[in-house]
Amino acid sequence: MSDEWDWELQQNQTAYTVAELIKQNARIDGANITLDMEYEPSEGADAAALEKALRTFGYGVIVSASGAIQASISDIPFTFESIWTHEERTTKIALSRGFAPDGWGFWEP
Repeated sequence: MSDEWDWELQQNQTAYTVAELIKQNARIDGANITLDMEYEPSEGADAAALEKALRTFGYGVIVSASGAIQASISDIPFTFESIWTHEERTTKIALSRGFAPDGWGFWEP
């Protein structure tokens, strides 16, 4: 699944979203945030393996009753580079375990 993933599209969407949010509120540019990333299971997804891998990389993990997984990381700067680093890493981990990304969000500073 990872080989078929459109990384350029995902990266461009993230860059656009970050830029738009900074336009709306310049105070968040570079502010420390907690980033939450959501992943939805597909058939044959291995939730235990995804949870273990994410925790190994230092992410907080919440598994919902529906099987969706949220990965969180605290105290990262609100910049495209920082968000993309975590989004790309966790997406690669998730795709290899049968999960697909379903967006990201953050707690406003």
